[in-house]
Amino acid sequence: MSEGTEGSSTSAPRARLLGTATRIFYAEGIHSVGVDRIISEAQVTRATLYRHFTGKEDLVLAYLDRADRGIRAGIEAAQAGEPSAADAVRAIGR
Repeated sequence: MSEGTEGSSTSAPRARLLGTATRIFYAEGIHSVGVDRIISEAQVTRATLYRHFTGKEDLVLAYLDRADRGIRAGIEAAQAGEPSAADAVRAIGR
């Protein structure tokens, strides 16, 4: 994934882009969403998108990485407390 030319992967515009993409990708599917819509809803310019990501594919990879980290954190939290099976599933889904 691209970190952008500014060297910070956690800038506010990058976070808005990723947050917006996450919300829309989850609700509507990755293939049905174009970068123009993400740019519009994140209220950034096209140049800002390409400053932080090389394109939609890079943004999708960041989205999937974020989702993966969330799932793994949920699994680790569930394993740490030895919860019931139902509690483990709830922890993973958070």
